Amino acid sequence: MADADRIQQLEDREAIRRIFVDYATYLDSGNHAGYASLFASDGVLVAQLGEAVGPAAIEKILDEALGPQVRGHLPKAIHVMNNQRIELDGDRATTEVIWFYLTTDPDTVPTVLQAGRYVDDLVRENGEWKIARHDISRIMGRSPMDPPPPTRLDDLARRVQRLEDVDAIWRLFMTYKQHLDQRDFKAYASLFTDDAEWIGNLGKVVGPQQIEELLAQTLEVWDSDRERTHHLVLNPVIDVDGDTATATSNWGYVTRGDDDAPVFLMLGRYLDQLRRTPDGWRFSRRVAYSDVPYIDLTNVKSHPAPYVDPQYVLGS
Repeated sequence: MADADRIQQLEDREAIRRIFVDYATYLDSGNHAGYASLFASDGVLVAQLGEAVGPAAIEKILDEALGPQVRGHLPKAIHVMNNQRIELDGDRATTEVIWFYLTTDPDTVPTVLQAGRYVDDLVRENGEWKIARHDISRIMGRSPMDPPPPTRLDDLARRVQRLEDVDAIWRLFMTYKQHLDQRDFKAYASLFTDDAEWIGNLGKVVGPQQIEELLAQTLEVWDSDRERTHHLVLNPVIDVDGDTATATSNWGYVTRGDDDAPVFLMLGRYLDQLRRTPDGWRFSRRVAYSDVPYIDLTNVKSHPAPYVDPQYVLGS
C-alpha cells in the first residue's frame, strides 16, 4: 500500500473517531442540531425513540423525546464509548462500538445507567465522513426516564420513617389514655379525624363531637359510684402503610380494690385504623370492646344501645 493510501486511511479513521466524540458531546449537551449534522443527507437513525431519516427529522425526534422539559427530569449523565472497530472500504465504512451512559446514584457514587452497542454505516459525503445508518441497541440497564432504584440511604430513610411513625402512633395511644384518665374529653376527641368512627359496647358514633359526648356520658355514670381508674394500653401491634396504619392492642382499667390493692375493673381490645394528617397521626376508626367482664349498659338511660361491629366477635 502506497504511503498516500496509508495516510488517507489513518486520517479517515481519525475523522470517524471524531464523529463519535462529537456525537457524545452533542447528545450530553442537548445540542440536537449538532447531533443531526453528523448524519448524511439521507442518514437513518434507528433507536427506541423511533426511526428518522435525514438530519431535520433526526433533530425533530430528539427535540420531541429529549427536549428541555424532559431533560430537566433526567439525571446528569455522560456518554462514553469504547472498543470501537472501524472497517474502511473506500468512501464507505462500518463501525461497531460499545457505549456506556454514566451517572451518579443518590449516594453520589458513579454508576452505569445503561450500556449498549452502536452499529454504523458511514459514507464520505462532499469530502466529509457522515453517518449513513445508526443502529442503537441497549444491552443492559434501565431507561433514564425510569425512577432510580432504591439505594442504601433510601432504604435507611424508609426504615427510619417507619420507626418514627410507629413511635408517633404509640405516643398517640399514650396521649389518648392520659386524656381519658384526666377526663379531658375534648382533648380526647381531638385525637380523632373529623370523619372518625368510634365503635364499641357503648354504641357507634361518628366525629369528635359525638365521641366527646359519648365518653362524657359514660364516665359520668361510672364516677358516680367508682373511684377514678387508670387506663392501660397493652400488647400493641402497629402496622404502617404509607399515610395509613392499623393497630391492635389490649386495654385494661385498673382501680383500687377493697383492700387498697390495684385490681382490673375491665379488660378488652382495640382494633384501630389510623391516618396521617397535617396535625400528625389520628384515629380514623376505633373499635373498643370490653371482654372481661362484658359491660352491658343497655339499661342505663343516658347510653345508646350497644353496637356490635361485624368485624369483631366477642371472645374471639
